[in-house]
Amino acid sequence: MDFSEFQKTIQSPQPVYLLITDQDYLKKRVYELSRSQVEEEFRAFNWKVYDLDKDAVSELLNTARTLPWMGSRRWIYVRNADLAAAKLSEYLKNPSPRTSLVLEVRRRSRTWSSLPIIELPGTTDPLGWVKSRAKREGYDIDPRAAEALLELIGENYQQLESELEKQFLWDLESRKITLDSVLRMTRQAREYDVFALISAIASRDSKGALSILDRLCSSGMTAPQIISMLYWNFRRVLVAQEMLKGGRPFRSILPELKIWSYKDKEQEIRAYPYEILVGILIGLRETDRLCKTTSTDPKLQLERMIVDTCRSKSL
Repeated sequence: MDFSEFQKTIQSPQPVYLLITDQDYLKKRVYELSRSQVEEEFRAFNWKVYDLDKDAVSELLNTARTLPWMGSRRWIYVRNADLAAAKLSEYLKNPSPRTSLVLEVRRRSRTWSSLPIIELPGTTDPLGWVKSRAKREGYDIDPRAAEALLELIGENYQQLESELEKQFLWDLESRKITLDSVLRMTRQAREYDVFALISAIASRDSKGALSILDRLCSSGMTAPQIISMLYWNFRRVLVAQEMLKGGRPFRSILPELKIWSYKDKEQEIRAYPYEILVGILIGLRETDRLCKTTSTDPKLQLERMIVDTCRSKSL
């Protein structure tokens, strides 16, 4: 079940729920909803949180089997439940009907096979999650805006939720979220422009690249900062290519290197000529050296490097 389905079951709570996610976003929402089921004046008695990395499972089981005080139900939230799967299995065969136990685990196992499972919908499709989240709030979101958010934030649902909340307020009257509004509101928008600059350089679009460079400089970035980010990003592409050649799945490379802008571009990364990638990195290092050792305007040095690169063989 997803979170909305979990909300519905609260009317007639199950004795045990299994929460499977690595996303703090979902953990927080489930935790807060579970806690809200106990009236504030009774939380000292009927609400308890355990972390089985620190707390004894025997204490947890004693609490679970104790009848709630002055209320109809006790709620218990358990972190790191995986660490006591064997000891919990006996309780799960006959859980207390007056207690609702939420077990936070990292992965599925046979121990949990019969339990109702709460999962974050669309964890394999974060782009779909962004679109459905906006639609649920009554907003139209430009596909490019949704893609930009994912490229800027990555698959962190807590941060995506936070940025979407800003967009909802910003576009309250129009109810339309555009690429422009995302870039205006999102703190990481500069990095998005850096990705766009990389794409322009890779496509030998010197005019587009110079235009993006002007925008970055106008936003307050210095030429040395841009050189550093370009070097860092092209280096990540080179490392990703080496990982792919070594047999690593592309899906595992994305979060490790944080190259979200290449989410659907595995073949593009594979096709980049190694020699040209290395040449760009060498060119960036030389430009950085010239910026530090000569009196020439650093932005002019970077413009020359971009034009020279765009004149060379296309990536």
